[in-house]
Amino acid sequence: MISCAGPDPDKILLTGDGAATGRGVVTHELGLAGFLARGLSARSERGADVTVLVRGDMTVRTCADAIDTVDLACFDIVVVSVGATEALTLARVQTWRRHLDVLLNRLEASTSAATPIFLLPIPFFGNNPGVPALLARVVDRHVQLLNAAAEESVAAHDRVTTVTVTQLAAFEPEGSHLYRRWADAIALRITAAEAPARLPPLSTDRADEDRRQRSLRDMDIRAGDDPALNRVAEGARTFFDTKIAAVTLIQSDVQIMKAAVGINPVSLPRARSFCDVTIRDSKIFVIEDARSDARYADYSIVASEPRIRFYAGYPLHSPDGQRVGALCVMDSAPRRFTAEDAEDLRGFAEEAQARLWELVGVSDSRGLGRRGVDGGRGAVEDVDHRGVDDAG
Repeated sequence: MISCAGPDPDKILLTGDGAATGRGVVTHELGLAGFLARGLSARSERGADVTVLVRGDMTVRTCADAIDTVDLACFDIVVVSVGATEALTLARVQTWRRHLDVLLNRLEASTSAATPIFLLPIPFFGNNPGVPALLARVVDRHVQLLNAAAEESVAAHDRVTTVTVTQLAAFEPEGSHLYRRWADAIALRITAAEAPARLPPLSTDRADEDRRQRSLRDMDIRAGDDPALNRVAEGARTFFDTKIAAVTLIQSDVQIMKAAVGINPVSLPRARSFCDVTIRDSKIFVIEDARSDARYADYSIVASEPRIRFYAGYPLHSPDGQRVGALCVMDSAPRRFTAEDAEDLRGFAEEAQARLWELVGVSDSRGLGRRGVDGGRGAVEDVDHRGVDDAG
């Protein structure tokens, strides 16, 4: 995953072959995914998380199978780049169109009604020195046929839009500069699209709770402290100057602490857990003074020791996109929590999430912490101060 700093991040899925794979550069941060994350964040003034689901030999048919491995309901935007393989193999146009319809139907059925889907055109091969000139001319004529069929398919789908990139070629010597130009065109088209208003993410009350619990079981994270997670929690506590910081996981009935500083790790009933409210949405959740809020004043951690009044938490995701826990900071004194604070807390949450993924043998490619892709703070939105009644 490629991440660009900022609260309430847009969740983008980039899937397919060709340009999406970042051929010719060392990491996805220097490829289309990285430039797309930064371009969208700059235009939206929100964060951006780009999940990369690509293979160099992916076809439109195998792409339709690959998207079944992720929870598509988690994404705000989907970008698809397929067809290079079909072009090089001179696949039948009718077969391409049929498989593309299957892919687009599956995407529309599995994403939110507010999620726009963007299809990149198949690039031309005339500038690719690895393709003989005569063959390139034949392939490029076929690219035109496949792209024309794709336009017909897109016209039949309300939420799908084709992104036009000027002189899109399969090869140019500029390397990452080429990806920057493509990403700028895509980001501009995405932000200019007259898409429906961005809907609040599905809460775990409405989503498939069984699927979330299954993801947590699949992670099979054992009880007990983890030194690396404790260091992240200690860093958050020191940075925000709070008494307590913790990394929690939300099981079916209880909240457990995988890491805790300033408090002994305890289990809490899920119904009395602030982190349970946090995982109902993808935003930072803040309670500035729990004792003065009737919704939380009778919670055990508020009414008795440790007498929490301030709480801020950011959700942690499983590798397949389910919200399974939170990184949180707490204090016995009320306080204000700014948009810049929210961005910093998200950075610590990313570090905790990366460590949880390491514990289950999955590499979290973001690895950016609170510095973000660009190494600094970006423009931010208001912090989410939801309550239990608002979260559902």
